[in-house]
Amino acid sequence: MKKEKFSMAYKWIVVMVVATGTIMTTMDVGIIRIALPHLSDVFQVDPNTILWLTLVYLLIGTGLMLSFGQIGDTFGRKKLYTAGLIIFSVGLGLSALAQNFTQLMIFRVFQSVGAAMILANGNAIITASFPAEERGKALGVIGAVVGTGLLAGPALGGILIDIFDWRAIFYLRLPIGIIGAIMAWILIKETPVPKNSIKFDFIGAVTIFITMACLLLFVNQGQSLGWTSPFVIILGLVCVISFIIFIFVEKRVSRPVVDLTLFRIRLLRVASASHIINFIGSASSNFLLPFFLIQGLNLSSSKSGLILVTIPAVFIIIAPLAGRLSDKIGTRFLCTFGLTLTSFGVFLLMGMGDDVSTINIIWRLFILGIGMALFDSPNSSAIMGSVPLERLGTASAMVATLRQVGMSVGTAVAGTIFTASSLSYADQLNSQGLAGEVVKMLSTVHGFHSAVIATLIFPIMAAVISIFRDSKTKQGVLD
Repeated sequence: MKKEKFSMAYKWIVVMVVATGTIMTTMDVGIIRIALPHLSDVFQVDPNTILWLTLVYLLIGTGLMLSFGQIGDTFGRKKLYTAGLIIFSVGLGLSALAQNFTQLMIFRVFQSVGAAMILANGNAIITASFPAEERGKALGVIGAVVGTGLLAGPALGGILIDIFDWRAIFYLRLPIGIIGAIMAWILIKETPVPKNSIKFDFIGAVTIFITMACLLLFVNQGQSLGWTSPFVIILGLVCVISFIIFIFVEKRVSRPVVDLTLFRIRLLRVASASHIINFIGSASSNFLLPFFLIQGLNLSSSKSGLILVTIPAVFIIIAPLAGRLSDKIGTRFLCTFGLTLTSFGVFLLMGMGDDVSTINIIWRLFILGIGMALFDSPNSSAIMGSVPLERLGTASAMVATLRQVGMSVGTAVAGTIFTASSLSYADQLNSQGLAGEVVKMLSTVHGFHSAVIATLIFPIMAAVISIFRDSKTKQGVLD
């Protein structure tokens, strides 16, 4: 009886500790995105350039995530998770001291390395601490935390910027990171490490990093420099060559960064595909809404942040319920319906003009939030539950990597479309002799609509793909 009570207490202690690291890292993305318009003015750079404060965070994290998942499986997840919190906290402190845009970009790299360590091992630590029949419930809680971090960050960021200044979005979170690292080291038990898993796939780690980095640079620079630019063509070629080498290496090493045989599992294939495609599509709402609200509607940072709280407020309620329900009925219906609702929510964003009222923004975000919450935690549970237990670190990193790749590609696509469309429309309005402020507002709204239209196809595609998943999660069952 004592052992059972201790086990029950420990499970939720683990959730609390992992939630601390998760909220720290995912909230960072939300906080930065509400600060982008302000930082664009502070450092005197255009929107497509300032987006690199988000892109460099996602780029570095994406390139390292799978490697850190394997390192966690090999050398211990607790060690890597705790180290991640320490490095992330150092990055926060350095970012608060940045004197220019270049310095801030460099210090964001520190944060992204720490975040990759945290996110690559969080779900694995959770999954190893819960029985299969409770996995969806636990990951549902973490899913709510992820959603809260990604989308509630703007509320905190907006308030901090309005009350203090932009540096406060970094230094006021530093104590939480330090406390989280102490909690992780003291409270989490280290998972047993297989004796035969000491080899690390260095070539695989390097090639997947090069592939991810070149892919994101290719998408981002293709629009601004032109798709026939020598630099863009070289990026595309290096991406393809690096990916081919990566596949070749992964098929031959004993402990690959990504065990490609896992993709013989149908549920993993479908869940992974729908995961990444959905996050590509959500970039227009996640990363461009602050520009729409602040520059398009001329709202304050704090009010814009509070409006964006709508989605995480829904997420906190729906995601744990969706995770628990997926333990009972499987993930096919919940994920497919959630993606369908997400597609409808993104479609509704196109109806927001420069005269849209706050209530008309909120009810649209409410629908979008329900769809995202119904999909996220059941789909994460499907991925985690479909792989063998000894590959939990890889699966955990895969969930985070797919999210990061989707967000990175989506941000690059949406950002370039938004910038190109808004600048083109601004030129038309300037030729009509309109005032500068009016031009800025109208061109921002036009650019936002263009990006939303371009990215709507992605959640629709994800919903179609999701239909073909298995209804119930089967741990490590191949086709």
